[in-house]
Amino acid sequence: MKSNELRKAFLDYFRDRGHTVVPSASLVPEGDPSLLFNIAGMVQFKQFYASKGAIPFTRAASVQKCLRANDLDEVGRTAMHHTFFEMLGNFSFGDYFKQEAIEWAWDFITNVVGLPVEKLYITIYEDDDEAENIWVEQMGIAREKIYRLDKCDNFWGPAGRTGACGPCSEIHFDRGSEVGCGSPDCTPACDCDRFVEVWNLVFPQFFQDEEGNQGPLERKGVDTGMGLERLAMASQGAESTFETDIFLPIIEFVKDEANIDRRDTSQEVAVRVIADHARGLCFAISEGVLPSNEGRGYVIRRILRRAVVKALELGIREAFIYKVAGRVIDVMRDAYPELTDHQEKIALIIKADEERFEKTLSRGMAILKDALEDLKAKKDDVVSGDIVFKLYDTYGFPVEITRELAETQGFKIDLDSFESEMEAQRQRARQSSKIGGDREVADDMGRAPESFVGYGALEVPTVISAMRRGGDDVASACGGEEVEIELERTPFYPEGGGQVSDVGTVAGNSGRGCVKCVAWLGGDTIMHRVAVESGTLSVGDGVVAKVDVPKRKATQRNHTATHLLHSALRSVLGGHVRQSGSLVAPDRLRFDFTHYEPLSDAEVTKIEDMVNARLLDNMPVQSSVEAYESARDRGVIALFGEKYGQEVRVVNIEATSCELCGGTHVMATGEIGAFRIISESGIASGVRRIEAMTGSTVVDAGRDSDREIERIATTLRVPVHDVEEGARKTVERLKALEREVSDLRGRLAGTEVGDILKSAVDVKGIKVIGSRVDAPDLEMLKRLADRLKEKLPDGVICIGSASPERVFIVVSVSPSVVEQRGVKASAIAKKMGEMVGGRGGGKDTFAQAGGKDESNLDNALGQCAEVVGSLAR
Repeated sequence: MKSNELRKAFLDYFRDRGHTVVPSASLVPEGDPSLLFNIAGMVQFKQFYASKGAIPFTRAASVQKCLRANDLDEVGRTAMHHTFFEMLGNFSFGDYFKQEAIEWAWDFITNVVGLPVEKLYITIYEDDDEAENIWVEQMGIAREKIYRLDKCDNFWGPAGRTGACGPCSEIHFDRGSEVGCGSPDCTPACDCDRFVEVWNLVFPQFFQDEEGNQGPLERKGVDTGMGLERLAMASQGAESTFETDIFLPIIEFVKDEANIDRRDTSQEVAVRVIADHARGLCFAISEGVLPSNEGRGYVIRRILRRAVVKALELGIREAFIYKVAGRVIDVMRDAYPELTDHQEKIALIIKADEERFEKTLSRGMAILKDALEDLKAKKDDVVSGDIVFKLYDTYGFPVEITRELAETQGFKIDLDSFESEMEAQRQRARQSSKIGGDREVADDMGRAPESFVGYGALEVPTVISAMRRGGDDVASACGGEEVEIELERTPFYPEGGGQVSDVGTVAGNSGRGCVKCVAWLGGDTIMHRVAVESGTLSVGDGVVAKVDVPKRKATQRNHTATHLLHSALRSVLGGHVRQSGSLVAPDRLRFDFTHYEPLSDAEVTKIEDMVNARLLDNMPVQSSVEAYESARDRGVIALFGEKYGQEVRVVNIEATSCELCGGTHVMATGEIGAFRIISESGIASGVRRIEAMTGSTVVDAGRDSDREIERIATTLRVPVHDVEEGARKTVERLKALEREVSDLRGRLAGTEVGDILKSAVDVKGIKVIGSRVDAPDLEMLKRLADRLKEKLPDGVICIGSASPERVFIVVSVSPSVVEQRGVKASAIAKKMGEMVGGRGGGKDTFAQAGGKDESNLDNALGQCAEVVGSLAR
């Protein structure tokens, strides 16, 4: 059966048996930043097994898009390893159990798909007598075709220390004794490729507690998974999944483009890698995952760059993978029409990252080649961590690619020293996140510590509980000193989540201090950097902690605006947009996000208008604290890579935005007043940055802009409403005057040529000109040299000029002088450059020099004849 037929037959079969057919979940797990990609069909249903309440259905079937990269090195080398794959699955949540699951699996695979019974074998968990009895007594399978395997092979879960778990039973397809290890005793328990696991039937029936004890699961069920690619291989009689209708058109396209005969298998690994990786890239990018240096983006970049390296092995040196992606979409569009909607975006993103990598690929490969040759000479087989780090940091080589390239030639890489280099880089990056020079700021955990009371109060009585200076505990500090203090409770928001800390004052009966910055050091510790202004502050003092209210309110406006901006970006540009960083300060906001190309003026305007529309709606901004799992399950936006506790703070703007956030916000969007984008730029591969302002800052900026326009109008002597037209006419007049000046200079140069030619001297039979001229720039100097060449076709011309900042020299040598007398323009320019405090070089017949020592220009040009004489043979 063809792959499209297999998909349809599977869903139809289980729909007829009372299953709700559920569309594939996103490849990117919604609301779960701990999981890179969906790796199984049950991921979107896992909450149903533990749920004690009502669930929407008790039977489900799906074809789930999955992506795994944990064994990337194996892709292309084996018959069945893939990055992207499709998982057919049927599920029961407290409904049917082993009897029906086994019966339907066997019926479908033998009667619907038509796999021969004699080629099918069964494995079960070693203690699962119930499953064995069903296979033998109900399905008629001979006991000698059933193999009991231990917990490592045939028991699933839990996914963590606690949770649902249970035995599983697998259906294996025998590819024949000629495949695999060749042993006459080979069974499905063997690791060779003879027996292929086609369908895994998992029976979650236990719950494991913290002590490892397993008891009955309240809602036991069924969770099955069958890889479409493996099923197609068995059904179509192919020797590998790469020879099925899923892959063959892509494989053939790669071979055709690389001018490889379709029957040639000598470069099969590279061809298979490219075909497989292009599939993974298409699906991941279509769902908004862009190549980057962290998280999901790093996985995609690894996959893309591994494919580029394999294309290089095929002799392809230009961007190519994006073309293969087009063929992937042709093959997969019937099953996944959304790929067609994103086809242009997929091609643009892949091609851009390919071209970026290709700029450094050849240099990086040369460095690795030299390193391996040095190791061979030393009879060493370990590539040092500093080389691996250099390839990663400077040339964009994911460490896994370096390892794979090294291993193909018998070398290992020193991962430990590479990690040391990476840690040193991280430490350097952390220096900007320290308070007092020696204390690291804690990560944003999505909820502020207990001692922070500043969501509802900006001025509170409190007590100084600790004080430090230079890392040492002290009891007190006097006016003029700067210390770090802890307060029993504080209204000051500590820096975190992109938001700068509050500033303000602490004041008691004996002293007063200015709070300059605040940092959360982890746990419940918030440290305040305080400059004591008067009197004495001591541990145990009662003080009033007061936040600078105008700055806090300005910061709040900007923080809420970032949430609105994030929502608008996703609405205008697409769901692939993800926050990559931010800065929220009183005077501005900065928001970094994933996107593959610059925003158009129209897009910027639309985003700005959407945010301002939300401000006019004056929508309430609400916050609540809830369980992280609950927030994640209902789709609250979380940042991948952030660490969250069991409870998190959720900030919700009705019908617009819902994010995990520990920062401070306005009560309603109307408080923001106004929003204006002031710049949009690229800061890294696939990452853009928007800078914006809100509130009175927008008004101030608009007023300043109006005044600037008024000043320009006054200068141009036009009304304000005619500034653009006045500026255009002024520029046109300037261009016309510049053309006139250029023409006049050309005429003057023509009259100057005769005088310069008269200064030519004879050096060993070579006519040589060395003269200072009046040329305003290098371009005019070159034009003058060309005119001189017309009059002096055989000789050496060396002319120079000077501007207030720089000295320019141009050297022209006729081809006959180069060939017959060995005098080269590059050699003369080098000497001239040294004399004027700079450098020179170029080609044999034309070169130039530059420097900053105008005082020596005449002397240098005067020595031109002498230099020519020393070079002539």
